[in-house]
Amino acid sequence: MSSQRDSLSHPEAAVGTHRVVPISGAPMIELESEVTSRLVFLTDPGGLAAERYKLLRRKICSLSPQGGVVLVTSPAPADGKTLTSINLAFSLAEIAHPTCVVDLDFRAPGVLTTIGYHSEHPDMMDVLDGKSELPEAICQLGGLPLYLLGMRSAARLPSFQLDRATVASVVLTLRAAFEWVILDLAPAIPFSDVPEVLPSADGALMVLRAGKTKKSLIGPTVEVLGDKLWGVVFNDTVVSGGNYYGYYYRGGNAKARTGRADEHNTLRGLSLRS
Repeated sequence: MSSQRDSLSHPEAAVGTHRVVPISGAPMIELESEVTSRLVFLTDPGGLAAERYKLLRRKICSLSPQGGVVLVTSPAPADGKTLTSINLAFSLAEIAHPTCVVDLDFRAPGVLTTIGYHSEHPDMMDVLDGKSELPEAICQLGGLPLYLLGMRSAARLPSFQLDRATVASVVLTLRAAFEWVILDLAPAIPFSDVPEVLPSADGALMVLRAGKTKKSLIGPTVEVLGDKLWGVVFNDTVVSGGNYYGYYYRGGNAKARTGRADEHNTLRGLSLRS
C-alpha cells in the first residue's frame, strides 16, 4: 500500500493548508444538471437545501479544521446517507477542499447510481480484491477537487470484503492525499460494518429522515457510534423561515411569482444537531 500512497500524495507539493492530489489520468465525470437529480449543488446551488449543506460544512470544519475522515451512516436504509455524503462532499470541494467520497456500503452501494455514472472502470471492490491499484479506481467529478471511489454492485459476501486492516489501509492512503474523506457506510443497525470501519474515522454523522426513521433504532445507533459521533443530520425536514428565504433570495414580488412548487422545494432542507 505504500506505493499507492506515494502515487497519491506528495507532501512537498502542498499549497497552503490544502493537499494537492496528483492523480494523473483519473477519468473525469461531467455531471449534468437534471431536474430529477437530487444533487442540490447541480440543480439549485443557490437554494435553501444547498445552504443547509454549507452550514453542515461549516460545522464539521469547525470540529476538525485540518480536515479528516468522516463516516456517514444511518439507523436504517433510505434515510438519505448517500445523498448527504455526496452533497456534503460537493459543498467542501466548491471552496477548494480536496475531497474524496468512498462507497463502503457493500450491501447496497449507491454513490455511482446517485450521480448517474455507469462504467466498467475499476472500483472499490477491485481495489480490496487486489485486482486494481487504488489510483486506478478513483474518478474526478467535474472541474472541482472532488473525487470518488465508487462500487458498481453489491458484494456477494460482504463480511469477507470488509477486511478491517485492508479497509483501514485504503482509508489511511486516501487521508494522506485528500483533505476530507467521506465514507458512505451501510446502516449501523443491524450490520457490523460501521463498528469495523469506525476506528479509521475521525468523526461520524448519523442521518435521520423525518417521518421515516424509527425512534427505536436511534438509541442503538448512537451507542454504536459512541464518542465518534459529531452530529445528527435531519433529512427532509421542514425548515422554519422557508417562505421568507424564498422571498429574500429571489427579491421583489418573488413570493407571488414562484407558486406552490417552489415553496415546496424550499421546505425540503436538512439540519445538524450535535
